[in-house]
Amino acid sequence: MASSAMITVPTTASRFALLQIDSDSDSDTSEPGKTATKNGRDSSGKTRQGKSGAAGGKAAQGNDKKKDKKKKKKEQQQSEANELRNLAFKKIPQKSCAPPPCMTLSGIASELLNPVSGDHNIPSDGWQQWKQRDEQITTELYEADLEKALILSKLEYEQQKQSRGGKEGGGKKDKKKNQQAKDKKTVSLQDFQAEGSAGTGQEERFFNKLEDDVSRIIQREKRREQYANSQGQEVNTSTEHEPDPRAEQLKYELEKKDQEIDKLKKTISQWEVKYKEVKARNAQLLKMLQQGEMKDKAEILLQVEELLHIKEELSSQVTLLHGALEQERSKVKGLQSEQPKHQVRARTVTHFLIYFHVYYLVYIDGNK
Repeated sequence: MASSAMITVPTTASRFALLQIDSDSDSDTSEPGKTATKNGRDSSGKTRQGKSGAAGGKAAQGNDKKKDKKKKKKEQQQSEANELRNLAFKKIPQKSCAPPPCMTLSGIASELLNPVSGDHNIPSDGWQQWKQRDEQITTELYEADLEKALILSKLEYEQQKQSRGGKEGGGKKDKKKNQQAKDKKTVSLQDFQAEGSAGTGQEERFFNKLEDDVSRIIQREKRREQYANSQGQEVNTSTEHEPDPRAEQLKYELEKKDQEIDKLKKTISQWEVKYKEVKARNAQLLKMLQQGEMKDKAEILLQVEELLHIKEELSSQVTLLHGALEQERSKVKGLQSEQPKHQVRARTVTHFLIYFHVYYLVYIDGNK
């Protein structure tokens, strides 16, 4: 594509699209002057405080230590200011898909905000590249502004702290002079070191808290960007308002709940079909059981009738046998009643035969 072609892509106006980074030299030249003036004021105030506090050998050693600490603080402030400048006005690295070098960020922002009718047949790859570039620029500028604001807040906090410390230090020094004139007491080195360590501990906590806040803010922004990308929302024009992330999150949750409801409805319909099938099977089983019970009852009744018939036959046979038994008993009784008569007759016959035999023998022997 030609470098003079204007790109008309519908994109959202980022909050840092109108920042102009052409004036690097002016800002660089203006800010060191401010910092120099501030540092000059601080140094002048601190030297005055150092002059007022010079009394005695131990007091001189304490003042030297304070001066060394103040110098270290100044160096830290200058290094932080340099880092701030580098972060706030650093050059954005260009990719292979970047526009020509003559185009600046302000020109790109003006082109995006005021599209001109030109070549509309832009391929999808170019659109994705421009979109990625725009997102990268916005995120980098946003992070740089965040870091800049936090470093400025750090510097302001330190300056306020130093100004308060200077005022309190001046009052304390006057009081100390009066007390030294009255009591002539000296501060021990351990107490002085304990006070310095307590102050540094509070400062470290404050800076750690600021760093945690920065990391949390960056993570929130990254999560918002990921959420917007996952939703696949189309990029609105600059005239439209930016979407509310809370509303989009609620919409996403509602869609999830709707999907869960659809799934539950499907499962309920499936269970209803299965329930109907089981109900039909149970009805068939009931019919089969009822039929089986009727058959069993009919068979049992037939068996009962057969058993009753057999019982009647057996009872008739028992009666016949009982009558025959009674007849036999009567016969036995008759025989038993006739038996003694036969026994008497047999005895008489035997006695007669014995007597006759004896008489015959006697008679024959006598005749001989």
